[in-house]
Amino acid sequence: MEASHIYRSLAARFGYEDSPDFLRLLQFLMSEAEANLAAALPASVEELSARLGVPAEDARRELDDMFRRGLVFPRNFYTGEGARFARSLVQLHDATQSALSLDPEKDRELYDMWEAFCLAGYDRDYALGYLKLDKPHSRVVPAYKAVKDCPELQPYEDVREFLQAAERLAVVSCSCRKRAQAEHRPCEKSHDRNCIQFNRGAEYAIVRGSGRELSLDEALNIVDETEEHGLVHSWFNSRSMVGVIMCNCCYDCCVDWARLRHHGVPISTRWEKSRFEARIDTRACTGCQTCVERCQFEAIAMTPVPGSKKLKATVDPEKCWGCGVCALGCAADAIRLDLVRPLEHIPDVAAP
Repeated sequence: MEASHIYRSLAARFGYEDSPDFLRLLQFLMSEAEANLAAALPASVEELSARLGVPAEDARRELDDMFRRGLVFPRNFYTGEGARFARSLVQLHDATQSALSLDPEKDRELYDMWEAFCLAGYDRDYALGYLKLDKPHSRVVPAYKAVKDCPELQPYEDVREFLQAAERLAVVSCSCRKRAQAEHRPCEKSHDRNCIQFNRGAEYAIVRGSGRELSLDEALNIVDETEEHGLVHSWFNSRSMVGVIMCNCCYDCCVDWARLRHHGVPISTRWEKSRFEARIDTRACTGCQTCVERCQFEAIAMTPVPGSKKLKATVDPEKCWGCGVCALGCAADAIRLDLVRPLEHIPDVAAP
C-alpha cells in the first residue's frame, strides 16, 4: 500500500481517516516503515517478523523505540507478550505529549500538530461524547488539608490513602499544560510535573522513561504543592483504591475543561462532585476575594450581606464541586467543607 493508505488505515481505527490534520500528525509521529508496523498490530514480535518479512530483532528494536515514543503499548505489560497500537486517541494524545524529556519550545512542532487536530474537530467530538455517558467516569477528590479532620472521611476520599495503597508511584508531565505552554497559553497556577501515575501506570512510565519514580514522601509533597497551587484532584468515579493516574487539574489549561466549556457541555458529564460542599462564615469573611480567585467552578461570588459594609463571599451550592481549594486559601479561616452527600454518592464498583 502507498504511505497515505497506511496512515489512513491507522486513522480509520479512530474514525478520522478523512481528517487532513490527523493524517499529517500521524505522518509526523511515524515513518512509513513504522506506520506499516503499527498497522500490523496487535501481534507478537515473531508474528510481525513473519507478516512483514523483517528479522525479529529489527522488529523488536522498532517496537521498543515506538514504545518509548508513546506509539505502541504492550498487550500484557507484565509479561511483555506482543504489542498493540494505541487503543484510543486519549492514550495516543497523552503518551506522545507527556514525557518529561519533551520541551514545549524545542518540540513545538509536535504540540502544534496536536493543537491543529484538536481545534479542527476532535475537541468538539470529544466534548459531545460525554453527553452519551450514563454517569461521569471521574470524580473530584477533596483537598486533603480541607477535610483531614472530618471523622466520616472515607479512605477512598483521602488522597493520601490512595498514595499509601499504591505499590509503585511515578510523576509524568501533564500533556495539557505542556501543549498550553507550547501554544503560548502557560498555566497560571502550576508547573507541568504533577500528574501522578499509580501501579501499572507508574511502571509503564518508568520503564518507558517518560516518568520518574516517586517515593511516598515525594508523592505526598507533590499533593501538598498541588493543593497550595489550587489544583483539583480527580480520581475514577469509584470507591476503588486501585487506580492508574490521578490528575490535578485547573480550568485554564486542562484540555477536558476547555473542551467542555467551549462546546457548552456541562462539566457534570465529566466529573462527579465530592461528598463535600463549601460553607462560608460571613461574619469571619474579610472580603479579600482570594476564594473567588481560587474557585475553578465559579461557585463563589462577592455579594452584599445585611449588617455589613463590605461585600462578603457566598457559595452557590449548585456550582460547588467540593474540591476544597477555597478553604485552603482562606487566611481568615472562614470556609469549611461540610459533608452533604451519603456514602452511596460514590459508586461501589470496580475502577476501569
